[in-house]
Amino acid sequence: MMTEQLQRSREWLLLNAVECWLHYYSQSPSPTVDEYKQLRAELQAMYEASLSIKDAEITAPPTKSPRKRTRNGSQSSAKTV
Repeated sequence: MMTEQLQRSREWLLLNAVECWLHYYSQSPSPTVDEYKQLRAELQAMYEASLSIKDAEITAPPTKSPRKRTRNGSQSSAKTV
């Protein structure tokens, strides 16, 4: 099941809500159950797409941080006595 990875994004929350509804109310046949099953399929696709985007961001090579500027000894604000 897709929710095992616990990526608590917006897509995960929506998918989890639909799966919970289906868990409790899918026993009685109604048009609403069919709509929720279709919605679950759409949300699973959205959730999988969001995971692939996040995986691509994680595997992207890290960028180099800019070098920190240091003060030159002659530019120091501390005065010597």
